Amino acid sequence: MKTWFFALIQFLPLSSFASFAFWNGVPTNERWIQAFEFGAIAGVIQLIIVYFQPNPVNRLILGANLYLIVGGLAAFLQQWWLFKLYGSLQETAIFIFILCVGLITTFVTAAGFLPVQTTHKEKVKEYSYYLLVATLIALVCSLLFQGNRTWSVVVPIIVLALLQRFFSYKLRLPFPKDV
Repeated sequence: MKTWFFALIQFLPLSSFASFAFWNGVPTNERWIQAFEFGAIAGVIQLIIVYFQPNPVNRLILGANLYLIVGGLAAFLQQWWLFKLYGSLQETAIFIFILCVGLITTFVTAAGFLPVQTTHKEKVKEYSYYLLVATLIALVCSLLFQGNRTWSVVVPIIVLALLQRFFSYKLRLPFPKDV
């Protein structure tokens, strides 16, 4: 599939989850549960589609989708203790999942925290470390602005997505020793 299509739908499960939850104002407990069930299904479908693409899965999307999938599984299995934990963490839970994915992919995979295939392994690690630091800053911002969706989740995710795209772009450029 075209890369523009994936860029268009990359945060579709997360934005659909939020739209569903807040459709008619402040969500009720029942609407949160339904939103997580819906978001989990959307996240699984998106990951299945993206899995078969040649590039590595976008790590930010993987973290956000895992957040939705775990929340959806908690709803399906009626694990209310997990919803209490999600409720106390609020938006910060998303960044905890993204940070976990970032740590694992940075230290375990060749592609690191960036969804790019390249031969520049040292630059991949360097940019992955930068993105990890940015994710930690986003996590702190989500804690500081907890309850304010714009500043606790929307702006930090946009900044992370832009940084990830910037670093991915830089990895695709020729480095001085390549020229």
